[in-house]
Amino acid sequence: MVKVIVDTNIIFRVFSKGRTRNLILNPSVKLSAPSYLIYEIVDKSDKIISHFNISPEKFHKILKGLYNLVDFVPEFYYKEFIEQAYEIAKNFDPKDTPFIALALKLEIPIWTNDKAMIIHGLKSGKYLAIDTQAVEELVKGKNLEEVKEDLKRRYL
Repeated sequence: MVKVIVDTNIIFRVFSKGRTRNLILNPSVKLSAPSYLIYEIVDKSDKIISHFNISPEKFHKILKGLYNLVDFVPEFYYKEFIEQAYEIAKNFDPKDTPFIALALKLEIPIWTNDKAMIIHGLKSGKYLAIDTQAVEELVKGKNLEEVKEDLKRRYL
């Protein structure tokens, strides 16, 4: 089982077909996210509907399905890490604070395609952010240390 915190830019891919969606739907990938992610999706619903050329009905159907795919974690569960996460995230994007806080609490990687988040995590060593290729490698059986070394080669 591959356990990851899923970032907003990844979860948006559930609205389109492709390799990222296939990974999101893969039963061997366990997704967690701060409940804040729901707000982000709903807040950007018009943009998502337009960008992925889907109907509002399909958007809502997929959104409902996310509740079965993602363990949405309320802030009170990871609130003791919010300050520390903000100090980290302010270096590249303060809006990533809840994702980093949850990753610190659960001690699992963040799945994102945000290069700044990945690079900062690799350089600081305070959390680990991995891209879609890394998640695919984990699903295929590579261990986290091998994946981390591969990320360093690709990003640093």
